[in-house]
Amino acid sequence: MADITVKIKDNQKDAYSVRLAVFVAEQKFQNEFDDIDNICDYVTLYDGEKCIATGRYFPDPKGAEDTFVFGRVAVLKAYRNDHVGMGVIAALETAAKLKGGKKALLLAKGSAVGFYEKCGFSRIEARTVYSEGRPCYWMEKNI
Repeated sequence: MADITVKIKDNQKDAYSVRLAVFVAEQKFQNEFDDIDNICDYVTLYDGEKCIATGRYFPDPKGAEDTFVFGRVAVLKAYRNDHVGMGVIAALETAAKLKGGKKALLLAKGSAVGFYEKCGFSRIEARTVYSEGRPCYWMEKNI
């Protein structure tokens, strides 16, 4: 694998390509894209010219000051054992900090909670949220 590079602008098309590969083709989600895609920013990670991972971030819609919501973190299957996911989280944190962020929230699929805990996130409520029938949990981290 070549050196990984990160983009934080002019990257929506690349972000969508990774999300389609991971969430739609691989994980069979039906409703991948939503209204938040029109207001958020993206980070994308590249191996050479190939986009291999992405995540999105946006200010907390509930108006919590200095808080950003992370989401749609996706890594192409061939890169999942290379700590690329942690690179996406680090890039999201850096991008949010550049905009004044001090706290991050995310809604994690049940199968990804352990990954986000390794990245320093903690569950913040016991209530389970379901996304297309799959359990998800709100998590937070000071950044």
